[in-house]
Amino acid sequence: MTSPNYATYLHLPELLDLQRPLTPGDQQDLSDSERLFIVVHQASETLLSQVLVDLRHIASGQCGQRCHDRRAQRATRLVGALEGQLKLLHHTLPREDFLLFRHRFGTASGLQSKQFHELFARVRKLTKHGDEDGPAADPELLTALDAAVRRWRHTHIELVAHMLGDRPGSAETSGLRWLAARLDGSSDTAPHTASYSSSDTASDTVSYNAEGSAAEPSAAEQQAACPVAGGRRSAGPETEGPRAPQPPTAERQPVTAPRRAAAAGGLGHVVVVGGSVAGLLTAHVLADHAERVTVLERDQYEDTPGPRAGVPQSRHTHVLLTSGMNALEELLPGLLPALEDAGAPRLAVPGDLGVWQAGQWISRRNPSRPIMTPSRPLLEHHVRRRVLDDPRVHVRTGVEVTGLLGRPGHITGVAVRTRGGDHPARQEIEADLVVDASGRASRTPAWLADLGAPAPAEELVETGRAYATCVFHADHPPEDLDGFYIVPDAGQPLGAIVLPVEGDRWMVTLSGPRGEAPPGDAEGFVEFAGRLPHSAPHKWLRSARPAGRPAGYRHTANRRRRYDRPGQHNTGLLVVGDAACALNPVYGQGLSVAALNAVALREELAGKRAVPSRTLQRAVFRSARRAWDVATGADSPMPGVTGNAVRSGPAARLLTRYLDRVRAHVPNDPVVCGTQRDVLFLLAPPRTLVTSPRVLRRALLSPAGPDRSAPPTP
Repeated sequence: MTSPNYATYLHLPELLDLQRPLTPGDQQDLSDSERLFIVVHQASETLLSQVLVDLRHIASGQCGQRCHDRRAQRATRLVGALEGQLKLLHHTLPREDFLLFRHRFGTASGLQSKQFHELFARVRKLTKHGDEDGPAADPELLTALDAAVRRWRHTHIELVAHMLGDRPGSAETSGLRWLAARLDGSSDTAPHTASYSSSDTASDTVSYNAEGSAAEPSAAEQQAACPVAGGRRSAGPETEGPRAPQPPTAERQPVTAPRRAAAAGGLGHVVVVGGSVAGLLTAHVLADHAERVTVLERDQYEDTPGPRAGVPQSRHTHVLLTSGMNALEELLPGLLPALEDAGAPRLAVPGDLGVWQAGQWISRRNPSRPIMTPSRPLLEHHVRRRVLDDPRVHVRTGVEVTGLLGRPGHITGVAVRTRGGDHPARQEIEADLVVDASGRASRTPAWLADLGAPAPAEELVETGRAYATCVFHADHPPEDLDGFYIVPDAGQPLGAIVLPVEGDRWMVTLSGPRGEAPPGDAEGFVEFAGRLPHSAPHKWLRSARPAGRPAGYRHTANRRRRYDRPGQHNTGLLVVGDAACALNPVYGQGLSVAALNAVALREELAGKRAVPSRTLQRAVFRSARRAWDVATGADSPMPGVTGNAVRSGPAARLLTRYLDRVRAHVPNDPVVCGTQRDVLFLLAPPRTLVTSPRVLRRALLSPAGPDRSAPPTP
């Protein structure tokens, strides 16, 4: 795009002429309003980028007085042009057009909040302290710049107030209060009135305090700015902020939330039961579509990573499969590098691991897929810190949910009590959507029964497998290996996972079938490893130093609750993570499925003003289906398996025989190995192993290849 005189952006015909060359051939049906919105969006990004270039140059102290003054004058004019563009939108765009297509183009402004914050921070520093690294600019020029920025900011909020009122939006847009909070860097609960002065001075409803952040509005201003049913907002502990919940003081203390979801088409107030990985990621996604998200967690959060009593799995081995890594990077960009900086290993499988399957080692030269192996406490700590940095997400720790509110088919909130104390007070928290992310021990089926609603149907595959995990300090295994994975199957039911984690530690998980659980003492644990089908892990363990006692775990059933089925529709309820679909943990799918659930919710909600909870539940079900098929497919042939979802009969036996041939080709055939790895890492559906012509041809027509009984080499 060329750089025309920006004054032309104040004239609609010229704006549209400028826009036409930018319109792709498949978008020629855009309306004039949509073209105008696009071009103002693009021009605003260019203008604001130039303003920041000038302000950064002033702050660098690399030029003299004349240069400072010239750049300050130019920045003031550019900010004035930004204000003019917003006024153009205000007076030109029909309000109904704005509401219809704002979802298509993202935020109401088209600008990133980081640019907002940098602009305000630099202008505040210049106007309050001048330039400490060079000659001071003319005070009158800086005053004019500050006034221009304040007018632009005021016009920005005024535009959103006119177009949206306080309606929640989609994607990165959540209405007037959200935008004002992002412009000021304040909490999303700081309300702003919808009426503004028409003067050209900065008559903002929230003023800067001495530190440059937004000043707190008075109680009267909050009541006027945040109307709810009945003309007032009921106060409750969760409205005090994300880090400072107050204990209840009465036996019954109702806590109501804004109930404007129906009018606005958003989710209103969302309550998430469970503040672990699944709950946090779900809260992060729903915050883009809700007025407020409240996370309720039984445990108290610590400042540093560490196991929690409410997460029995926190002392066991965890992996992020390739699909989970991709999903987390999409949800929380920059999280994976932060985990690596904290010491979390990134490994290729089978490139960096010795993988024993079907009686032999898999070639490490075959196609590899990356995984990450942070400890559960480290991963949860980083996810929690990122999610709770969002002012739209509040958390209350030390509270226990005791039931659901509402009636059969319609959930309106939760009942809670504080943990600890002799007489914990009961509270009721109203919500437009309740999300159960409480994990494998979810009590939602019982709570629904208490309301008179039918419990969901359950599908179960139970092998009785048990496992134990112990942390060791040790040297690397031989052959430049970064761990072992002994894959259990029907003919060989013992399994082992040896993986590095942060802190120069190794987490070792041993598993056995029903009645053959690994011992709970370190010596017996190492001795149990001697029963594995290959001696390499046991030899390595004999020279390792245990860092404590093994932690055991026996709840390994695959259990799927069918909240997605007809007859199970409960408006206002969504169940995610292990509460909806719990998988045998030995396959390492749980964290990745939690992330895939959240991505599925984000995709379902994208660009939509209202999505029924039943539709969201179906999206969660679909996102976990691959993992369920993999886990139950592997467990169904195991000895002693029970449950109503066990695969049996002639068709299942025929499929098992075919998959045995596939597994026999995995160690030496790069095509079969790569395809199976995609299935196991939830990148491809399990049916790929049956429908891929290349895999079929190799599994049925080619010999399996030489036996690899010696430890694998690169």
